[in-house]
Amino acid sequence: MIKNSGIKDVPQFDKEKLPPNPKILLIKLRSIGDVIYNTAVYTPLKRAFPDAHLTVLVERPSYDLVRNHPDVDEVLCFNKGHFGQQMKFYWKLFSRGYDMAIDMHEGTRGAIMCFVTQATFRVGHKFAKRSFFYNVKLEFNDLQPKFPLDYQVALVKKLGASFDQITPAVHLSEVSRKKARQILLDKGVRPEDPYCIVHPGTRKIYNQWQYEKFARLVDSLSSRYGLQVILTGGPGEEDQSQAVIEKIKDTPFAFVMADLQELAVITEGAQFAVCHNGGYMHLSSVLGTPVIALYGSVHPRVWRPLGARDVVVYKQLECSPCNHRTRKKECYKGDAECKEIITVEDVLQGVDKILQENKESQL
Repeated sequence: MIKNSGIKDVPQFDKEKLPPNPKILLIKLRSIGDVIYNTAVYTPLKRAFPDAHLTVLVERPSYDLVRNHPDVDEVLCFNKGHFGQQMKFYWKLFSRGYDMAIDMHEGTRGAIMCFVTQATFRVGHKFAKRSFFYNVKLEFNDLQPKFPLDYQVALVKKLGASFDQITPAVHLSEVSRKKARQILLDKGVRPEDPYCIVHPGTRKIYNQWQYEKFARLVDSLSSRYGLQVILTGGPGEEDQSQAVIEKIKDTPFAFVMADLQELAVITEGAQFAVCHNGGYMHLSSVLGTPVIALYGSVHPRVWRPLGARDVVVYKQLECSPCNHRTRKKECYKGDAECKEIITVEDVLQGVDKILQENKESQL
């Protein structure tokens, strides 16, 4: 405990001290992949506290991932606006009168949000750098977490939740399903047409596979396998998608820019998806669509996709994994060697593997 911090530690969490129908806030900021993993704790948490009103706090890009989850009563979105907007949001957190706030973000912002709620129980990891903002500091080394999802599950287990199985889940609305079907029809893709997805977007330029390779991949998927190819992009990825489109020769393809829910529906119906490691990769994998994931600056040991049929393409160079201190200057120009040495044929080998498994599963 930090002396003179003004924060009184609760020695341990006592479920019986929660009031009837408690208000619980679950804080999970950051990226799409983090939030997708976090969906695995919603149902066990609600089962442990069946009368609770569960609010999940995420950032705007992740809203579509959680808004239809049956065990989430409310979703709050934090927008990084100007100072006044942020203060209004913090006031909202304080005024809601939460009984328990759980910080599963562990960054500065999430810890401050947890503290601002002034909830009776402000819960976080004992060894988090900013644990002095919590008054319930849980240690779960005895559960031996290894991967990011394990840490989230372990924290909730220490609150008394139990897991039949650890399964992230993204729930898609019927409205989104109808919109997605219409998008495909408008692009000339019929429901019975087998199709695959190529998703070239990535947030980091040093994680970018070369655009001409994506274009050659589109050509090969059409000519070698007879598949309809759908090139997809999310918000902010228009330029990357357009760079690939300009390099595609005469191969027919459909290009779809869609919101996350509609993109998820389209992905769910694909034979497989090819993409970088990142949020879309985790989305595809959790939806059950096999993914061929291109890794470079990040080691797949920790952030690999969860599906049994997923394929990871990774060339383990001496400099990989890297960070901002060890990364080479040329990588920031989009010429990262770890992605440069991944060939189209490497990806097609993954396609062969997945399609063969698809055939065997249908026998």
